[in-house]
Amino acid sequence: MNFDSANKPEKFGTSSVLEEQVLYKGRWSNLVEFSYKDDKNQIRKWEGLHRKHNAEAVIIIAKLVPSERYVIIRQFRPPTDSYILEFPAGLVDPGETFDQTAVRELSEETGYIGEVQTVSPRLFSSPGILSEAVTFVYMQIDEKLPENQSPRPQNEPGEFITVFQKSIDEISDFFHQELKQGVKFDVKLYSYFMAQGIL
Repeated sequence: MNFDSANKPEKFGTSSVLEEQVLYKGRWSNLVEFSYKDDKNQIRKWEGLHRKHNAEAVIIIAKLVPSERYVIIRQFRPPTDSYILEFPAGLVDPGETFDQTAVRELSEETGYIGEVQTVSPRLFSSPGILSEAVTFVYMQIDEKLPENQSPRPQNEPGEFITVFQKSIDEISDFFHQELKQGVKFDVKLYSYFMAQGIL
């Protein structure tokens, strides 16, 4: 099922943001103070982060066919001071659709060429502090295609990404091995496999 973000439902509830004040502008994000009206019509303050230009992200759940292996990546994430195991992901460039971003980012980070199957609605992974919306894009990778035989990632400068292909039967042991090495997990990756009852 694909969700059309253009079909906006009527707004729920009475709380709303009245004003935003930028407290600090960084290279990639802005610290903002929100003035908002709560459900009892009281004015309150809250601090949060916007990505620069309010950029949104796609999270790519890609599966190789016919082997049914998932594509997982590992990279260093400075805010965590850790290597993180996660799904491929990336920011939506101006003028791009979620589908286009997913195809581009999967190719850049893993070298694979995939086909979009389904797209989730806009979701929020840490709404208490971060305004960024993320969208899950489910993709299939035909591993019989010549371009997927020896995939060549095109990482950006400063990106050092390790790519893994793991079947559902390998995930639990793989995660435990990574954990023993001090690798941490992105919540979206871990939750996906935990919901399938394999962790």
